[in-house]
Amino acid sequence: MAIASIYLIYVSIFPIIFNLTGDFNGFDLTVNLIIFAVGIGVLHSAILFARRTVLYAQSIDLAFEDIYPRIEPMLREVASVHVDLDMMSDRLDAMNRNIEHLRRQIRPAESPRDAGSLSGTSVTAFLHIVLLANITLGVFIFLLQDTRGYTPYVLTVLYVVWWLTITAEYDLWKVSGAWTWAFVPILFVPAISILTNKLAGSYTLLAWMALGLVVYIGSYYLWGRYLVHEMLPFDLHHHPKINRVKTRYMGWNRPDKQ
Repeated sequence: MAIASIYLIYVSIFPIIFNLTGDFNGFDLTVNLIIFAVGIGVLHSAILFARRTVLYAQSIDLAFEDIYPRIEPMLREVASVHVDLDMMSDRLDAMNRNIEHLRRQIRPAESPRDAGSLSGTSVTAFLHIVLLANITLGVFIFLLQDTRGYTPYVLTVLYVVWWLTITAEYDLWKVSGAWTWAFVPILFVPAISILTNKLAGSYTLLAWMALGLVVYIGSYYLWGRYLVHEMLPFDLHHHPKINRVKTRYMGWNRPDKQ
């Protein structure tokens, strides 16, 4: 910027002098005066820009010198937490190695069926759920950016895909109650989505659908877990009302008893 301004001043200053001291040409003088003024303006802007850059750099340095003593204890705490996390990670790795070694020692004494049941649902099911959660999050982000007429049907597909995943994990294909969990979102999610989109807008629609999907996944997961393992959080499976509900409704029978 400074070089360009100096060049403009250089190419215009001498024609101006010649016009004022020698042969006068009004048009040439006007053009060169304009070029000279542009050069002066650009040079002034370059000087101001350089001064402001220096002032900003000095202000940042002064602000950092003022702020650093305040955030230094926090930075030390963060560094300490990082060290603690590294130590915890090393301990977890050692624990995992010990568990793996112990499992290898116990595995020869187990029957093939027991070994398969131990390794079947733990890691693979967790990876499936993590992968599907990332895909679901990506779909919601995409729908936030581009909400169109297909949104209700995409949301319904998400409900069905989560139903398929949990049903496959607990092998609930022969449980009649599990199919009710599949038909409910198929029947109601498209209608509710269209109505909510018309009345409240796309952002409210996606917020309610995300909340509903979380509730649906959690409820169906706990339902399937109770059917297969007869376990609920906070030991609710020992509550007498839960047992009465289980014996009353056929859908709550364990799959292996059907």
